[in-house]
Amino acid sequence: MFLDNTLSRFATVIEVNGRDRPGLLYDVTRALTECGLQITTAKISTFGERVVDVFYVKDVFGMKVEHERKQEQVRTHLLEALGGAVPAAPATAAEARAAE
Repeated sequence: MFLDNTLSRFATVIEVNGRDRPGLLYDVTRALTECGLQITTAKISTFGERVVDVFYVKDVFGMKVEHERKQEQVRTHLLEALGGAVPAAPATAAEARAAE
């Protein structure tokens, strides 16, 4: 999965790829909607058991998703929708020192 703001002048491009399963497209689009994104264009491709879905999305203001916190929220929701493990939040410097 990747999120890119350079591929389109007007929207954030999100590519989701993984193993196809019943309900996957629903789960992915629901995750995007729950993040408050509007899907302006979707290109859905299936290659055997694999899917490559590309979404052009905008935020509630009709702008690209450029805030890092929002991008991280989108990534987390999409990874959950894909059934993958959600990456742990990076440790703060204080937490890293305490763990040593």
